[in-house]
Amino acid sequence: MKVKCGFTRNFLRGAVLTLLLTMMGVGGEGLPVQAAGALSSENGITSLPERLDKNCRKGNAKLYDECADQIALFDAALKLSVDQGKVLLVSYGAEWCIWCHVFEQHIQGKTSQFKYTFGYPDDPEARDTMTMYEREKRDVTSEARELNAYVSKSFVLVHIEGYASPNGYSVLQLTGADQEFDGGVPYIFSVTSSGRYVASMNHDRAETRRDGLFETYRGYDRRRLLEELNGLHSAALTGG
Repeated sequence: MKVKCGFTRNFLRGAVLTLLLTMMGVGGEGLPVQAAGALSSENGITSLPERLDKNCRKGNAKLYDECADQIALFDAALKLSVDQGKVLLVSYGAEWCIWCHVFEQHIQGKTSQFKYTFGYPDDPEARDTMTMYEREKRDVTSEARELNAYVSKSFVLVHIEGYASPNGYSVLQLTGADQEFDGGVPYIFSVTSSGRYVASMNHDRAETRRDGLFETYRGYDRRRLLEELNGLHSAALTGG
């Protein structure tokens, strides 16, 4: 099965030097480390689960409830989206998936500096934390705000856990999204108001990355990400 998201354990070998340089106050390309650029934590996005079970597994999850009934979670999110007059956006993934966290922080409006805790497809129980620097060549604050505002007004977001939970894949089968699933996570897709799959996000079009000797970065081009999400929203309203 294809697994799009994440690094292997060997990835960290190339990251050790980056960490040492960061601790000394030096970033990649000889630039100083940038300050965090997070926007207000009051981002306005309606997302489920609202809270995570601290008694589930090791209690360290940030996005996905690894023990919850995922169909019940999906049903609750779908009802909420209908009640609020929004489209339901599904983020199907796992806590170990770094791109799942990258997507989350970008729609939350973060910029410049990102701290991710993630695992590996070949070792999903492991957890490592890494800080990545965007090193934007222009001011992206307005784009970050626009992206966050669009997601806030347009979607209810539900995080469906597809690896450790009892029935995450059942949500794909229930919605019909399993027919388009290639095994890669995050699998971001929208559904109609009746809960049927209509479209999924083309990550390759929006992703940005650096894989250098001194620094690694994972992120999104916010303009293209906004275009992708707008397409998912329109497809859900028109039925595809």
